[in-house]
Amino acid sequence: MEPRRRRRAQGAARSTPGPQPQPRPPAPRRPRPAPAAQLWLFPGVPALQAALLGRAEATRQLCCSRGRLAVLERGGACVEVHRLPARSDGAGKPKFLKLGKKMKIHSMDQGAEHMLVLSSDGKAFEYGYSVEPARFQSILQEKDIIQVACGDYHSLALSKGGELFAWGQNVHGQLGVGRMFPSTPTPQAVQSLTGVPLVQISAGEAHSMALSMSGNIYSWGKNDCGQLGLGHTRSTDSPSLVEAPANQKVEFLACGGAHTALLTQDGLMFTFGAGKYGQLGHNSTENELRPCLVTGFIGNRVTQIACGRWHTLAYVSDLGKVFSFGFGEEGQLGCGGKRTQLMPLPMKSPTNEELQFESHHSGKELIMIAGGNQSILLWVNKENSYVNLRRKIFTLNEVTVKRWIDDVGTKQWQNTKREIREVFSSAACLTGSFLVERGTGETISIDVDLQMARETFKKLTEKEWISSTIVTCLEANLLRSLACHSPHREALLVFLLLPECPVMHESNNWRNLVIPFAQAVCNLSDKSSRILKKCWASLEASSLNTLVQMLKTVIVSELPYMNTESQSAYNIKTLLEMMKQVHEVNKSNCRLPEDIFNIDELSDLFISAEETLPLWALNQVSDDHPSLVMFIHFPFICNLQSKIKLLKVDSSIKMQRSAAKVNQRVMVEEKVESPTLILRIRRSHLVEDALHQLSQVEDTDLSKALVVEFIKEIRPESGGVTAEFFHCIFEEMTQPKYGMFMYPEEGSCMWFPVNPKFENRYFLFGMLCGLSLFNFNIANIPFPLALYKKLLDQKPSLEDLKELSPFLGKSLQEIINDEADDIKELDIYFSIPWDQNDVDLIPGGISVPVDQTNKKDYVSKCVDYIFNTSIKAVYEEFHKGFYRVFDQEIIKCFQPEELMTAVIGSTDYNWEDFEKNSQYEQGYYISHPTILMFWKAFHKLTLDEKKKFLLFLTGRDRLHIKGIQYRGIVFRCPGTFSEKDYPRSLTCHSILYLPKYSTMERMEEALHIAINSHRGFVSPGILLP
Repeated sequence: MEPRRRRRAQGAARSTPGPQPQPRPPAPRRPRPAPAAQLWLFPGVPALQAALLGRAEATRQLCCSRGRLAVLERGGACVEVHRLPARSDGAGKPKFLKLGKKMKIHSMDQGAEHMLVLSSDGKAFEYGYSVEPARFQSILQEKDIIQVACGDYHSLALSKGGELFAWGQNVHGQLGVGRMFPSTPTPQAVQSLTGVPLVQISAGEAHSMALSMSGNIYSWGKNDCGQLGLGHTRSTDSPSLVEAPANQKVEFLACGGAHTALLTQDGLMFTFGAGKYGQLGHNSTENELRPCLVTGFIGNRVTQIACGRWHTLAYVSDLGKVFSFGFGEEGQLGCGGKRTQLMPLPMKSPTNEELQFESHHSGKELIMIAGGNQSILLWVNKENSYVNLRRKIFTLNEVTVKRWIDDVGTKQWQNTKREIREVFSSAACLTGSFLVERGTGETISIDVDLQMARETFKKLTEKEWISSTIVTCLEANLLRSLACHSPHREALLVFLLLPECPVMHESNNWRNLVIPFAQAVCNLSDKSSRILKKCWASLEASSLNTLVQMLKTVIVSELPYMNTESQSAYNIKTLLEMMKQVHEVNKSNCRLPEDIFNIDELSDLFISAEETLPLWALNQVSDDHPSLVMFIHFPFICNLQSKIKLLKVDSSIKMQRSAAKVNQRVMVEEKVESPTLILRIRRSHLVEDALHQLSQVEDTDLSKALVVEFIKEIRPESGGVTAEFFHCIFEEMTQPKYGMFMYPEEGSCMWFPVNPKFENRYFLFGMLCGLSLFNFNIANIPFPLALYKKLLDQKPSLEDLKELSPFLGKSLQEIINDEADDIKELDIYFSIPWDQNDVDLIPGGISVPVDQTNKKDYVSKCVDYIFNTSIKAVYEEFHKGFYRVFDQEIIKCFQPEELMTAVIGSTDYNWEDFEKNSQYEQGYYISHPTILMFWKAFHKLTLDEKKKFLLFLTGRDRLHIKGIQYRGIVFRCPGTFSEKDYPRSLTCHSILYLPKYSTMERMEEALHIAINSHRGFVSPGILLP
C-alpha cells in the first residue's frame, strides 16, 4: 500500500520551474481567542460541565430541580434531561425529549416529578417523569400561553390574555382557587387575579407568586415559614396582596423551596420565608414573615436574583460578582467548601479565585440559574444570550395605535383585527395598556391614565371597522369575564376605563354594553364594591360625570318601555342600583353637584296618578311583580318636582286602596263605613273640634282621603274646603298668643317650648302636618329647617340656630371666630338663657368659664340643648304624630330643604306665567274686555294682595313647587251673574266665576271686596258643568 500523500495546505502556491523562492520567516503566533462562552457548575461535575460548556452558545435555557437538570437547545427542537447529582465520570445517559411534529419549544420549567414546556406558538405541554408511557400531554389547548411555572407538584400557566391557570396538588391552597379539592389534573382559572395585568409567575415547593405590571406582588399557598410575605404563617388558598417593601417597585421575583426573593427597580433585594439555612441573607437563621431588605447589598445595585431549594444567588453587575448564601453542604454556593452561609459572599471558581464578570464593555452577559441544590453561571455573548423567556401580555402603545389605524383596509388588517381582539377581549390587556408609571416611593390615586385612555379610544373608534370590532369584543368577551369577586384593586381598574370609551355612549350599544357593565358592577362582592368605590372617589369630576351621564342616558332610553317590556324594568333597576353606588361616593366627596344625578324626564311619568299607579306602588314590588321598579329607593334621581309628584301618587295609591277595602267590607260584612276620613268642624271651635275628632281616628282611617265640612256652611267638595281648613287651623295654632310654640325673637321662626302649655297636642299637631302633606295641601308653619333635618334623622347645626335665633346664632359664631387669648373676659359660662330660663349645659355649668380650649364644645352643647335636649319629649310626640300618617321610607327620599318646600310650599311666584296658563270658558276669551280689565287690575295689586287673591282662588296663599306657573285661572261667567255680584271661586279647581264688569272702577272694587271679605267658595246653586 502506498503511503498517503500529505495534503497541501489550503491556499498554498503551486510549484513552478525556475529558481525557488527563499522561504519566508515563520509568522508570529496569535494568542488563542477567549472561549465564546464560559460555564460554571456548582457543585462541579467535570464531565457534565464540559458537556454543557461545549454547547453553551447553543443553549436556550437551563432549568434545575431537585433531581434533574434540563437543557433546552437554541433551536428549541429538543430538551436534554440529566439526572442529578451527576456521576463524576459522566456516565448515565441523558434523556432527550421532543414535542414532535416539527414543533419548537420556547421555554420550560420543571417540578419534582413533572416538566412543563411552552411551544413557540404558545401551546403548553406537560411531561410526567413517573408516568407511563412518558410523553407530552397538551394542556390548555384552546389558550395561547406565554409563561409557565412549576412547583414541586403543582403548575401555573399565564395566557396571552392575562388569565392565570393552576393545576396539580392543592393541599395548601397553592392553586389559588380555594380548597374545594386536594388536587386536580385540570387547569383552573385563578379568578381573583382576573383582570390583573401580570408580568411574571413563579412557584416554590408548595407556594405560588405572581408579579403585576405595576409592581404588585400576589402570593398564595403554603406559608408555614412566612414564604408568602403576609406577616403571618397561615396558608392561604387565594392570592393575597403582599405589602410593597419600603414603597419600592418590584421588577422580578423568585421562589425557593420555602422562601422568596424580590428584586426592585432600584436594585434592592428583599427576602422572606424560611431562614433555617441562612437563605434569606440576613445573618440569621430566623424566618421572616414580611419582605426584609438584604442589607449586605446596600450601596450596590443587584441586577439578577435566583433561588434554589435552600439557597439564593444575587448578581451585582457593578462589582462584576455573584453572591451566594444559604445551604451549601453540597457545594452549591461556590465558596470553595461545603458550608452554610448566613450572609452573601462572592462565589469562587474551582481554583478558589473570586469569579469576576465585566459586563459593561465585554459584550457579554451573565445568566444565573439556581434550582434544587444546584447553581449554574453562564457567561455568554450578548448576541447569543438567552432568548427572552418572559413573554408579556399584549398591550397598547402609541406605535400600535397608529399602526392599527393605518392598517385599516390593507393586507395587514386581519392581523390587526386579531390584535384588537386580544386587547379588547381582556381586562388585563386593556388595564395594562394604560397603567401609570409609578416611581419609587410614589403613591398615586388612580393607577390608570384615564386621559390617555380617553384620547386613545377616541382615535380608534373614529375608524368604523375598529369601532365595530371593539364593540364585538367587549360584548362577547370582556364584559362577560369581568372580575366580580376579586379583592384586588388592579383587577377592578377596567371598570374605570370602559366608561371612557365612546362605544359605551352610542345608543345602539346601550343594551349590549352598558347594561351588562352595570350588572357586573351590581354583582361585585362587598369587598370588591368597596374597592371600586374608593377608585370612584379618586376620580376627577369630569370622569365621574362621564360615568353618571352614561347611566342617566341609558335609563332615560329605557323609561318608555318599562310598562310594556319587563326586561326594561329590570334594566332600569340594574342601572339605578349602580347609579346609587356612584351617588353614595359623590355624597362623601361632593365632586359633582347633587342635581347632576337628577333625571328630569322622570317627572313626565307623573302626569296623573291614575296613569302611574301600577308603577309607583311602594309595596307592589314582590315575587308576583318582579318587573316593577321602586324608584322610591333611588330618590337622588328625582328633582323636587318629581319627588312631590311621587309623594302625591303614593298618597293616591293608599287612598284608593283604602277606599277599595272599605267597599269590600261594606259588601261582605254589610257594615256602614265611609271611604273617606270626614271631619265636621264648627268654624267657631276649629281647633278643638279638629283635635278631638283626630284623637278618635284609627290608623287605617289616616290612609283615607280627608274631607272637611264646616258645619252649617258648605257642602263637602274635593279639596277647596280642606285647603281652607288647613290654612285656618295652622294660622290659629301657630299664633304666639295661642301659646303652643315659642318665638325666640321678633319675626323669627317658631320652635317647640321648653315648658309646653299643651303637652297632649303636639302629637295631634304632628298628625295635622302629616295629613296636610298626605292630602296634597301646603301649610304655612314657620318652623326652621332644623325641624325637617330632625324628621330625616339629621343633626341641626349652628347654621340652623342662626335661622331660628339670628342674634344668639351670631353671638355663638363670634365666640367660635374669636382667637383672642382673653376670651374669658367675655364672662361666658357653660349655661344658656333660653325660653325664659337659664340652663346649665353641664353640671355646675354656671361656674365653668368658656375659653379657647372648650369654646367649640360650649357652642355644640348650646345647639344640642336647643334642638334636642330641651324639647326631647315634645318633639318625640310631634315625630310620632307626623309618621303615624306617613311611612318613613317615602319621606326619607327628600333632602331637608326639599321636605320643607313640600310641607310649606313655595313663594316663588311667577305671575306672568300664571296669566299665560289661564283658561277661558263660558263666553270668555283671552281678549274679552272683562278679561283685559281683570288682568290690568290684578297686576296693580301688591304682593300681599295677590297672595290674598291666591288664597281666595285656591284656599292657600303658597304654592306647590312650580305649581302656579303650570296652573292658571279657569275663567267662567254663569248666566245668573250680574254686574252687581262679586267674584266667587271653586277652590279645588281654581275656577273663578267672574261677572262681566263694564268699567275698571267696578272691576277693582269687586276684586278688593272679594279678596278681603270672602273665602270665595261657590254656593250650592252653582254646579260644575
